[in-house]
Amino acid sequence: MTFWKVLLIVLAVLWLLSRIRVGGQISYGQAGLHVMAVVGLFKLQILPAKPKKEKKKKEKPAVAEKHNQTLIEAKPGTLSRLMKLLPIVGQACGALKRKIRIDNLELELIWGGSDPAAIALGYGQANAALGMLWPILDHNFKVKRHSFQIELDYNRREPAVEAQAAVTLTVGQMLSLGTRYGVKALVTWIRSGKTPRKKQEAMSHE
Repeated sequence: MTFWKVLLIVLAVLWLLSRIRVGGQISYGQAGLHVMAVVGLFKLQILPAKPKKEKKKKEKPAVAEKHNQTLIEAKPGTLSRLMKLLPIVGQACGALKRKIRIDNLELELIWGGSDPAAIALGYGQANAALGMLWPILDHNFKVKRHSFQIELDYNRREPAVEAQAAVTLTVGQMLSLGTRYGVKALVTWIRSGKTPRKKQEAMSHE
């Protein structure tokens, strides 16, 4: 019985870990752009990055740079091999959009300017753009919370915007997608590199 208890505990822990949500949070406004990575209840600031001490860069000899450039140029078929991965990337993006959850989406736009007619026109265009964008988001993603506010202010000299978005998916979903499409991409990459090698061997025997 001890073995089955340990197995159940391990499976329960793995299940709980797979339910942890990871993702990112982006906010933009008067304070600038802020990007944070989200892992469960923890957040890690990415932008603005903390200043780092400058390290002296060692200058590479011109001969070494020329040699490296020659090696890069000598690799045949890299672009064509990458092109073969595009269908897999498209499939992964299609599956990913069904897994991602938008936890929070906020937009506060105050339209202003120097010309009243231009302000009214810009206000109408902003509402029209939001009217087209929201159905796309609502149809393709699960949106948990959202808030949109667009206002007019004839006293402002320029528009002001405050926006925030937080998107997450579970660790289990990420591992499932990564394994499924990662294996596909690896197999495609390996197979796409076999043909050029065979041609090279045939040419070398000639």
